[in-house]
Parts: sequence; structure tokens; C-alpha cells
Amino acid sequence: MEYNPEFLSQCFLHTLSPQPEPRRAAESKLAELADHPNYALAVLRLVAEPSINEQIRHAAAVNFKNHLRSRWAPSPDSSFTPILDAEKDQIKTLIVTLMLSSTPRIQSQLSESLSLIGKHDFPKSWPTLLPELVSNLRAASQSNDYASINGILGTANSIFKKFRYQYKTNDLLLDLKYCLDNFSAPLLEMFLRTAALIDSMVSSGGGSPVTLKPLFESQRLCCRIFFSLNFQELPEFFEDHMKEWMAEFKKYLTNGYPVLESSAEGLGLVDELRAAVCENISLYMEKNEEEFKDYLNDFAQAVWTLLGNVSQSSSRDSLAVTAIKFLTTVSTSVHHTLFAVDGVIPQICQSIVIPNVRLRDEDEELFEMNYIEFIRRDMEGSDIDTKRRIACELLKGIATNYKQQVISIVSVQIQNLLTSYAANPAAHWKDKDCAIYLVVSLSTKKAGGTSVSTDLVDVQSFFASVIVPELQSQDVNAFPMLKAGALKFFTMFRNQIPKPLVLQLFPYLIQFLGAESNVVHSYAASCIEKLLLVKDEGGRSRYTSTDVAPNLLVLMNNLFTALRFPESEENQYIMKSIMRVLGVAEITPEIAGPCIAGLTSILAEVCKNPKNPIFNHYLFESVAVLVRRACERDISLIPSFETSLFPRLQEILGNDVTEFLPYAFQLLAQLVELNRPPISDTYMEIFKLLLSPDSWNRNSNVPALVRLLQAFLEKAPEKVTQEGRLAQVLGIFNRLVSAPSTDEQGFYVLNTVIENLDYGAIAPYVGHIWNALFSRLQIKRTVKFIKSLSIFMSLFVVKHGSANLVDSMNSVQAGIFLVILEQFLIPNLKLITGRIEVKLVSVASIRLICESPALLDAGAVRHWGKMLDSIVTLLSRTEEDRVGDEPEMPDIAENAGYTVSFVNLYNAGKKEEDPLKDIKDPKEFLATSLAKLSALSPARFPQIINENLDPANQAVLLQICSTYNCPIV
Repeated sequence: MEYNPEFLSQCFLHTLSPQPEPRRAAESKLAELADHPNYALAVLRLVAEPSINEQIRHAAAVNFKNHLRSRWAPSPDSSFTPILDAEKDQIKTLIVTLMLSSTPRIQSQLSESLSLIGKHDFPKSWPTLLPELVSNLRAASQSNDYASINGILGTANSIFKKFRYQYKTNDLLLDLKYCLDNFSAPLLEMFLRTAALIDSMVSSGGGSPVTLKPLFESQRLCCRIFFSLNFQELPEFFEDHMKEWMAEFKKYLTNGYPVLESSAEGLGLVDELRAAVCENISLYMEKNEEEFKDYLNDFAQAVWTLLGNVSQSSSRDSLAVTAIKFLTTVSTSVHHTLFAVDGVIPQICQSIVIPNVRLRDEDEELFEMNYIEFIRRDMEGSDIDTKRRIACELLKGIATNYKQQVISIVSVQIQNLLTSYAANPAAHWKDKDCAIYLVVSLSTKKAGGTSVSTDLVDVQSFFASVIVPELQSQDVNAFPMLKAGALKFFTMFRNQIPKPLVLQLFPYLIQFLGAESNVVHSYAASCIEKLLLVKDEGGRSRYTSTDVAPNLLVLMNNLFTALRFPESEENQYIMKSIMRVLGVAEITPEIAGPCIAGLTSILAEVCKNPKNPIFNHYLFESVAVLVRRACERDISLIPSFETSLFPRLQEILGNDVTEFLPYAFQLLAQLVELNRPPISDTYMEIFKLLLSPDSWNRNSNVPALVRLLQAFLEKAPEKVTQEGRLAQVLGIFNRLVSAPSTDEQGFYVLNTVIENLDYGAIAPYVGHIWNALFSRLQIKRTVKFIKSLSIFMSLFVVKHGSANLVDSMNSVQAGIFLVILEQFLIPNLKLITGRIEVKLVSVASIRLICESPALLDAGAVRHWGKMLDSIVTLLSRTEEDRVGDEPEMPDIAENAGYTVSFVNLYNAGKKEEDPLKDIKDPKEFLATSLAKLSALSPARFPQIINENLDPANQAVLLQICSTYNCPIV
């Protein structure tokens, strides 16, 4: 297809229009053209046309980049038309030269485009790229064309980044070797040539910021490429030329460049280069310690001196953090003796740690203006790249070898800070904050638990003297950062604070929910939530409903009131605390009424614009736990809960609020299960909607829809058998079981049908069920599918008898029962896990070998023996192997977002029902069943057992029978 450049140019011009009509029309036309061959090539040629306005060319360059991102290598399920190979080849021929001849704005876009291509094609499908970059780099170097040099280095930096984060494989190492062979020498040449230019300009006084800036940017890019090429392992070339690299690295850490550093922008550029150098020497310290050791002392001194000169300005944080990280790496290495020199550790504490731990104006501003980011850094541990945190990490590193020295020095510092605060609390409150931060940040977390400890202070004494006065302060709004620090300490050391003291302080915690500071009321909510999770020995909860009861009304009121503060309307810490309290407290009607009203009111608001997935998840969990605990305690509350919830749930369904649909279906399932038959017409309308095939089109909804369908099958089985509904249900099963991604959900539906409906109702459909299952076995059999099939067959046996199972299978295909048994059931019995599942499968298998004529027939002796062997193997596994851990309420990850994935509501979870409540011990059932069978045919057993059971299983079987006094002959 031919593209008119003038027409394309006009389209891109209109995409920049502030008027929506021409802009949308142009965007629509470009999207239509993008599906045709050679579109990307036409746009690239438009970008190359110097006669066209640069603004238009820049818009075209952005469009070109986005076009490549979606169509160069689209995913298999993508709807985008991929770019053809012939067009790709022409683009790769043109793009490097065009990038180097472009203006900086366009060059930046084309460099990103080149990197996108390189991510997929380099080096195997683009072997000419690196030689072309090297050739252009050398040509640009001869003419000191640093605009082109930095464009090439920026591109190389982008395509080499994969060596930093991809897992080491043979393919990756082959790609790395190719890059090293072609780029190591030119990189060093470029780095040394630029270094010489900088030295010449600085020494002669002829350098200006305009001429020096591109040179420093070039050196920074060389350092980042150095980092990428050295990340996997130390290359031979870099080891041979380490001296040249290290000499220049040291120079940038020790020299000053006043021409640049006199301005904030210039200082930032120099600091970026120094930070890149610090990352490189940290990498060598971590991975190439032996080869780097001769340079270590000089670099340690250089970094030490540099840190002493770095101001407290936040603009230099990146450099300070990377420099301190280098010293931290050294402190935990075999060269830690650098810190053993007299006076070094006190000096580190005095000149690096304390100044960097003290609150700065930037911290106070973040506290007030962006509480979410402040909490993310302060409470949730994402502050590893802040000076406050990294300074403490340095102390921790030193303490690995010099623990007592660090403890004694820091303990004195903490006391000095507290003394300073005591002398003038209003003026020196930051000293107390610094002391608290040091204790919290230098604490250590015990492996495998939530408990933390510290050797710096006696926790209970420090809590009583330093923290409690802040918690008992009459003014919850005074010195909010100090209050936040105290609440954080309380939260961190909650396991060590005696229960009577916590209960005494609980009313004060509740008061802090009314603090105006978003951080303070968030920390108070989080502290309450975490306290309710504390477990004593034996896993018993330390705080129960009895402990919460005296303050429950005011607590719930303050939690809901806190959600009215500006910017806390969707505060996830408060909502999580509401959920946790409702999960512990005794939910009386006096509590339930205001809570369901408050939660549904919030739900009405978030339905309009769901934007905080973590808050919304805890909101639905709060509704679910309130419904479960209140209605299980008092079923008379169900109608009022339905009255409150139905309008919101109908709004979600009616407006197709995609993000909330799985939650709505799970809550409806919970309500259906709580109801007593007969099910109301309102629910039956939902049931009709549920049976519609269109409802099952979104995979993200399937688990929740299955959960709801199961609830209807259990609560209204008589309705299912009317008006052709069972055929519709089994149609849903067939749809789900045919796909590996949903087959397990299909079995959930099928098992619920088998468990709750009479065999007379199911019988007309059983042949279709087996056909669906056998077809899936032929097309794609997975371990998961076979385990699900084994559980289904077992449930069929215990609910409707072994005869119905065998006959219904053989009616589809003669003799298929023994084939399925031998090929799938017997070999996979040992894979079954879960207390109820193991019991179900073992009991059903025992019934088959003891009751089914098909297996008791003389021709099935081998099947009988192998089946018994598998049963014994299953039952002989340890309890830990057979039974999974009880699931606990999971934390929702901070990176959670609205995706197509299903999010389970823990508090609306389906209760596991044991279909064999009358059988307590499957081993005893095996022993008694075999004893009865043995009495009928005593001569049969010894030979079958000897020929088919593993010797170890023979011993286990005899032990089981002996234990239950049921000897077999």
C-alpha cells in the first residue's frame, strides 16, 4: 500500500490538536492505516523528512515507537497484525543512521524504538546492529560529535541491560560473549578518550558547562554499559584492563569539577556519574572481590571522603545511597577489618548515620503532602534506597563483625538524643524521633515469624519510658511525626508488650484514629490490626472478643469516622483494620447494623470509580466477614443484610462493574448458603442469569460463578431438576471441563451435582458426563485433571454406589471401567492430598475392591491387587504429606491491580463438607472391610498380596490389620 506523505503529515498534525473532534478522527485514521503493510516504514520515512515541521515528525516518531511495541513481536493472543519480515529488514537498515542524524527529541524516541527491536532481534536476528553502532561510534569519536556518541551509547546501554536481570543461561552467555567481543575495546577507547578531553579542559580552564555536560553524560553511559557487561561474571578483557578503568573511576570520586558543580543541574550530572561509579565498584566488591582487593583501600577512602562532603540536600540522595551501599558491602566482606581501626565506627555513627537518620524538611513535607508514599517507605520497607534506611543498613553490616562496639556506641547515641529531647521537648522533638528510628531500624526479625528483637535497649523499659508518654498524650495532633514513630515502635514490638499494658493503652490507640494526620490515624489502625493477629504459644490468639468488647462501639465508630478525613476516604490500612476487628469481635445486632450501613455506603461510592484495588478488596472482605459472623450467630439478621446489600450488588451486576463482579458473585454465594429453603424469587432470578452461557464468557468470573452455582445446587437441588435446568448446569460443566484452564472448576460443578442430587435425576445425563470426561482424557490429560477425575469417581461411589459407577462407565464403552482404573486411577492414588480428599478416595477405593463384582471377579485379580497396593501407599504416607496446611487470610500484595485474574474472598470461602462423616478412620475401614472379605474367601488373600503388593506395603497392611484387631487369613 502506498502512503501519501502529505496525508500522513496532516494526520499527525491533527493528533496534536486541542480540539477533540479532529484529534479523534486523525487517531482513528492512523489506527486504521496501522493494520496495512509498510505502515511503520512510511512513518519512519516521514520522521526522516527534514522539510516537515519537527513537531509533526516528533509525533510520528512517538507513533512509530508505539507501533513497534505492539506489532514487532505481538503475543499469540494479541489482536494486532504483526509487521512483515521484509518491512522489518528495511526498518533495521534505516533506523541507526536516521537516529544519529536526528534532533535530540526525535533521537530519544528512535533510540527507544531501536531498543524495542533489539530486545527481540538482537543479536541473532540483527547481526549488523553492533558492527554498525561501533563503526558510527568511532566515526563520531573522531569528530567529537557527542550528540551522536551519546545517542549510540544510550542505545547500547538499553540493549545491554538484559544482561543485568535475565537468568544466566547458555544462550544469554553466548549473546554476552558476542557483545563483549565486539564492544569491550571500543567502549574502553571511548571512555579513555572522553576522560582525556575532560582532564584537558579542566586543567586548562577552558571547559564550559555547555562543552562539559555531554562529556560527563558520555562517561555516565559508559559506566552503565560497564555495569551491564560485567554483571554476570568478570570478562577477561575487563580483568586485563582493570587498572585503566579503576584509575578513571577513582578520579571521578576524588576530583572536583567546579565549572559544572556551581549549578544544581551540573552538580546533578557529576553526581550521577559518581553514583554510577559507586555501583560499578560495589558490583566488583560483591562478585569479583579477589580481583578487586588491590583497589579496595583507595576506593574505601575515596568514598568515605566523598560522603563527608555530600550535603544533606535531597538532590544528592542518590549518590549518598550508592556510596553508603558500597561501604555496607565492604563491611560484610572479608575486608571488614577496614572498620576495625580505632575511631572509625564512632566516626561513621557521628558523621554518616546520625546526620542521615535525622528528619529533614523533605521528610516532613512528604509526611504532610503524600502520606501514602511516606507509609510505603517508612512502614512497609520500600525505603531501602533512602538515606535514612541505608545508613542503618551500614550499621547493621558493621555489626555482623563488630556487634558489641556498634551496640555500645549506638546505645550512647540513643541516650544522648533522648537527653537532648528531655532538655527541650518542643525544640528537640526530632532527636527523640531519631532515637526511636534507630531502635526500630536496627532491630532484627526472627526467622520464620513476625517477632522482632533488639540489643540496643530493653524493649519493655524503652516502651514504658519513651513510647507510652507519646501514646498517652492528650493532644493526638501535637508533633504528629513523633506520634507516628511511637505507633510504629508499638506495632513492631507488639509481641513483647505485656497484654495488660496493651489493654490499658487500647483506648489511647482508638483516640489516635481521630488524629488529623493521615499517617497517624493510618498507623493507629495498622497497630490495632496487627495486635489482633498476635499469637501466643500453641497458636492461640492473644487478644479475643472479650478483650475487644469494652471498647468495640467507640472503636468501630472511630474507624468509620477516620474514613471521612480528606485523602483517607479509601485508606486501605483503616479498611484492613475494620476487617480484622470484625473477624475477632462478638458481632451483636447493635454492632452489625451500623457496620453494614457504613460498608454499603462506602461500596456505593467506590462502585462509581474503582481505583484502589487493595482498599476495595479489604472492603469486600469486611462485608463478607460481617455477613458470616453476624448471620451465623443470629439468622434473623439475614433479611436486613439482604436489604442493605442487594441494591449495591444489583448495581455492580447491572452496570457491569468488571472489577467487582467476582466479589459480587462470592457474596451472593455466601448469602444463598446462609438462607434456609425455600430460596426466594429474587435469588432464583439470579440463578436464571447464572445459567445463561453469556455469563461465563469472562474467565476472571468463572471461579466466583462456580462458587455461586454450587451454593444453588446445595440449597435448592429440587429447583435444579425443574424446567431443564440440570441440562444447562451440565452444559456449563462440559464447557469448563473441556479447557485445561477451567477443568478444575468444571469438576467442582460436577461434584456438587453428584453430591446433592438423587441418582434418578442424574441417570439420564450420566452417559453424556462420561463422554465429556473421556474425550478430554484423549485430547489433553494432565496430572491435575486425573486427580480431579479420581476424586469425582470416588464421590460417585460413596454417594451412588460402586455398581452405578461401573455400569454407567461400561455402558458408554464395554470394559472401559477397568481400563480407566488401571491406566489412571491406580497409578495416581498416591498423588491425592487434603484430609477430606484422602479419606474420600481411600474409602471409595476400599469399597470398590470389597464390593464391586467387576473387581471381585477372578479375571480382575491383578487390578484388585494393584488397587490395594495403591490404597496402602496412600494411607501409609505421613499425616503432613497427606494433609495440607489450613489456609490463612492472605495479605493482598502491594502491587495488586485490577487484572483479569480472580481474587478470592477468604471470608466468603466455601466450607469443606465431609461426605463420609460416619467413617472416622480410613485405615480402620480398610482393616474391617478386608477382614469381612477374607472371611468369605480365605484362600484368596495370601497369593494376591504376595504377587501384587510391594514388600513394604505388605508389612504396612499387616500392621494396619493388627492394630484394629482385624486379621486377614
